[in-house]
Amino acid sequence: MPASSPQAPVHFGIIIPTYNRPDYLADAVNAVLAQNYSTWTLIVVNDASSVDYASVLPKLRADSRIVYIIRKKNEGCNAARNTAIDEAVRRRLDYVIFVDDEEKIHPRCLEVALEKVSAHPEVGWYVSNTSGETKQSSRQISREGYYDWIDDYTYGKALRGDKTHVVSLATLGTIRFDGRYRASNMWPFHLRLAKKTRIWGYPFPSKEIQYLEGGITKTTSRYPRTWLELSSRFRKHACAIRVRPLKLAAYRNLILELLKTPKRVAILLFKKNHKRRTASS
Repeated sequence: MPASSPQAPVHFGIIIPTYNRPDYLADAVNAVLAQNYSTWTLIVVNDASSVDYASVLPKLRADSRIVYIIRKKNEGCNAARNTAIDEAVRRRLDYVIFVDDEEKIHPRCLEVALEKVSAHPEVGWYVSNTSGETKQSSRQISREGYYDWIDDYTYGKALRGDKTHVVSLATLGTIRFDGRYRASNMWPFHLRLAKKTRIWGYPFPSKEIQYLEGGITKTTSRYPRTWLELSSRFRKHACAIRVRPLKLAAYRNLILELLKTPKRVAILLFKKNHKRRTASS
């Protein structure tokens, strides 16, 4: 019998959107270059920054595995991530990992991810812990195993807070982030993924997070700032109900969000009128 051909190594795509932070980006790139596993492509997408990136350009050009894309229009990190995903698809990569420009992945991030995707190829979505700064509502993954995004994140606590996501491009398909949201509000992306695959969660701290003022990992304010954000508060639960009609927590949260809507509408109208008066004075 002829010998079987060796299996090609798993090729990871590391996606980093960046805006006006070349110094932090340099640290993020250094963390990628320090990986124990070498089959990767780093896709950096500059979201039309208004500051000079000349200081970091030599580093971006020093390794052929780094792809640097500059967007012509600033549209936010979700649109920048979509640009990077499209590039990963064009290059026929296997998995993508989402990192922000103020974050650094652990030296063994890809090595451990490879262990998980090799052991559980039936899964298309892998989620692991982060280190560094945390939010009050965050919960670290404490056990390795299967998870469900709706049960364990949207209406549970097992996956609460920022995590490291590794997604198979075969599973991702045409799913993209909603570019109408400049930052955060990633639930439409995650909910569509949840329809296609389960999650394999593992407690390894795959990346280090810090929250900077104006950073792309900074969440939206307590009150919605646009009509789109306002509608997003209850559309999330309505969409979850369509996926899981028997999920009582989704109905409860939808009702709570609808009860809060009049106050939020009043705040939005006040801010809009205040901005108009300030502009005309």
